[in-house]
Amino acid sequence: MKEKKFLKLFGMFGLALALVGLGYWWGQSDNNGVHANPSTRQSMAGMEGMEAAGVQEMVSGSVNVSPEKQQLVGIRTAPAEFRPLTKKIRTVGIVTYDETKVAQVFTKVEGWIEKLFVNYTGKLVEKGQPLFTLYSPDLIATQDEYLLALQAKESLVSSSLQEIRAGSASLLETTRRRLSLWDISDEQIAELQKSRQPKKNLTFFSPSSGFVIKKDAFQGMKVMPDKELYTITDLSTVWVNADIYEFELPNVRVGQTATITLSYFPNRPFTGRVSWISPVLDEKTRTTKVRLEFSNPDFSLKPEMYANVEINVDTGKGLTIPDEAVLDSGLRKMVFLDKGEGRFQPAEVRLGGKFDGYYEVLSGLSPGERIIASATFLLDSESRLKEAMGAMAGMPGMEMGEGGKTAAAKESPREKKSGELTLALDTQPAKPKAGEITLKLKIQDSKGKSVQDAKVGFTSAMTMPGMAATKAEGKQSKEGFYEAKVNLAMAGTWEISVSIQRPGQKEVREKFNLTVQ
Repeated sequence: MKEKKFLKLFGMFGLALALVGLGYWWGQSDNNGVHANPSTRQSMAGMEGMEAAGVQEMVSGSVNVSPEKQQLVGIRTAPAEFRPLTKKIRTVGIVTYDETKVAQVFTKVEGWIEKLFVNYTGKLVEKGQPLFTLYSPDLIATQDEYLLALQAKESLVSSSLQEIRAGSASLLETTRRRLSLWDISDEQIAELQKSRQPKKNLTFFSPSSGFVIKKDAFQGMKVMPDKELYTITDLSTVWVNADIYEFELPNVRVGQTATITLSYFPNRPFTGRVSWISPVLDEKTRTTKVRLEFSNPDFSLKPEMYANVEINVDTGKGLTIPDEAVLDSGLRKMVFLDKGEGRFQPAEVRLGGKFDGYYEVLSGLSPGERIIASATFLLDSESRLKEAMGAMAGMPGMEMGEGGKTAAAKESPREKKSGELTLALDTQPAKPKAGEITLKLKIQDSKGKSVQDAKVGFTSAMTMPGMAATKAEGKQSKEGFYEAKVNLAMAGTWEISVSIQRPGQKEVREKFNLTVQ
């Protein structure tokens, strides 16, 4: 008895505060051109002049705004319309070499560098350009062997024995192949064959065009076959390695266009494409490496430069609304519909991705419907006040039934059809009271048979703004119900959302309203 009396006194005190606040707000709203629906000015049921209809209309959350106030606060409307779904993913990247165009220069024989033609790092060289000359006793000996084999072949060409002619030709080909394997060019071998004199120094040439980014060759130096002398990189094409967050990865594809700008070239964008996406994710930064490829004919893009990256995303067309029109409570996303004559109605929408200032609308709006695109927080404030007043109708000490009797907040039917399923929600106790209760859901298919082995989830949230939702998993009982214990902490109207996932079937979702006393 003492607890009930305390709750009643607490509820009456809360109602008094709410009425005082609402009266002040109404006075301010009238002065500023914003006012509630006429029904909200009616008093609450159960008191003199407080009709229940007024409370029910307040729960709807609709708002009236005078033309003067609309102009004052800058309310702007926009239609839900189809538009291209494009956006830019912005990140930073680092310019680096095209690894497919990097060449290293080694000698395959031991020797000494006699002369350097390319003697500093950073020099631009062309393919086939001389790099250095090498003196190698092994090369001289092999040249001598080649000349002897050539002479033997020529002297035995008229031999009557086929085996001798074939042997001399084979010896010549063997020594020629050895010279080729040591990177002696066909032109150099032809010159040796023509001059019939072995060369003391043989010239080595650049295998590709590009810049010398590493040089470890010096005149007079002895070199071994495993010694890297030059690294040459073609910078006519460069890569930019960028980091993309995991939530953006679904929008990135190989072949998409990308643009970069540099701090020292702010007004010159460079256009390239996505050439590779890393198959792994960095566990610390939660990013993935994406490689972009850019043409660099004038060598303006230099390795190790920082670049601002924009990847262009185009996913076709879709129904969109401005992003500033959306109110996101965390549990749901709302917009305000323009119903005309200054009346605005909140509506729940389901949204897809965000594209350059617009959200894609998946459901909840039709093309052409007008919504509030600015100052939505002002309308949301008034709408939330109405919802709070409606929610207080079910609190202890705030009964609003006629003649002082309790008038329960409007409940949705406890049995609903959802596709081919029939859902029946029950509670234990049958008339739920604030605190822990048991939710019992019976699921029947189109033939009236109980559905077994489904995964059922319950989400309970109070319709009062600011109340967090709680989730519970339903477990199947012997009676065929899916049951879960939930804590409905206070009296009022609660929204119970159920999700049903059957093996191999599409997920089913439904909502029920419960009045807790």
